[in-house]
Amino acid sequence: MGRCVIFTHSLALSLAYLTDGEEGTALVSPLTASEAMDPDAVAKAFVEHYYRTFDSNRQALGGLYQDGSMLTFEGDKIQGAAAIVAKLTSLPFQQCAHAISTVDCQPSGPPGGVLVFVSGSLQLGGEQHSLKFSQMFHLIPTPQGSFYVLNDIFRLNYA
Repeated sequence: MGRCVIFTHSLALSLAYLTDGEEGTALVSPLTASEAMDPDAVAKAFVEHYYRTFDSNRQALGGLYQDGSMLTFEGDKIQGAAAIVAKLTSLPFQQCAHAISTVDCQPSGPPGGVLVFVSGSLQLGGEQHSLKFSQMFHLIPTPQGSFYVLNDIFRLNYA
């Protein structure tokens, strides 16, 4: 299974996708050291990567979570990276396209953590109308300079 991590190094913030020992960089233009610690820059890079990966290869999202991570999906609580990926890959649709409307973020504990709140719409393959959604992520820094998703809450917004 692939592993996706957000990591910082010297003067850049990058997203790397690791799959069976191969590494390929995906995303982000170089950022200055101050931007790399900027919650807005981290949130923007994360959101772009998360939804692009969700829409193209949900299985690859597993590397963003750890065993202590929790997803609340429409009220159902799922814990652990393997269980979260199992939930996301078992959703009853094959094609999905997210359109992000807003991304709000705040610095959060532990130091270096970032809360990310996303709103937008998603278009399922074969469906005429899009669905509005909201999603919150709590990104936690690791000692290696990467981030993982500790908490993830997803809700469809019905009007």
